[in-house]
Amino acid sequence: MKNVLVRCIPLLALLFLPGALAAAQVDTHASSTTHTVRYDIQFLDLHAAEVLAWDQCVQKENCRVTTVSQSNNPNRKGYLEVDADPFVHEKIARALAKADAGPQTRNLQILLLSAALKPGTATPEIPENARKALAEVRKFLPFKSYQLVDAAWMRVTEGEGAQGRLGGAGGGAYQVKLRFQRGDQETPSLFFDHFELSQEMVVQTKDGPHYDVRRLIDTTLNVKVGETVVVGTSKADGADGALVVLLTAVPTS
Repeated sequence: MKNVLVRCIPLLALLFLPGALAAAQVDTHASSTTHTVRYDIQFLDLHAAEVLAWDQCVQKENCRVTTVSQSNNPNRKGYLEVDADPFVHEKIARALAKADAGPQTRNLQILLLSAALKPGTATPEIPENARKALAEVRKFLPFKSYQLVDAAWMRVTEGEGAQGRLGGAGGGAYQVKLRFQRGDQETPSLFFDHFELSQEMVVQTKDGPHYDVRRLIDTTLNVKVGETVVVGTSKADGADGALVVLLTAVPTS
């Protein structure tokens, strides 16, 4: 009977001491044995999933996160092997369930501008978000004025390549090819692992007109949702001006 009383006294003390029960829970989690759980990743970028898992680890020294890619499996991108305590595993499971949902579909705005070294007034057709983006990069770009050439709206699903078309001066045309995957979920952001701008042209040869496509921009970039960024510039040989491409990841309503 004495043994029973000895075990009960600390429990009664916990019930009457403010904050003691919460402290006991923290100690329990801190001292619990870690174990390894495998988390299949279907849609989320593996690196983003790894960062998300690490963010749930309160004590980094008690966590181990390993990523395994499965590029030959069309049903999943790979998986994480996480060694952590049960409390952390519960947080990781909730976070991944929210982030690794079905593919996102995003509305993207693409603007094609002509830039000049001479000062001038921007055309009123340039949206306000594009004006702000240009103002932020003026110290990196040498151009003094911008004119809107064309704009395009694209509705793109994550992981699926998409193609759009922009008009150019004198009846010319430009192709846009892109593909994105979700990036940081806290921000949130989109990672474009492919963005390409090409110019369609007709080249005169001895055999007659020949259709050709010249690649102007080929890059990767990360874009926060709601943000407008300058993707890149392309300067023609011997020309003072250049083409400037801006991209906006439009927030969903």
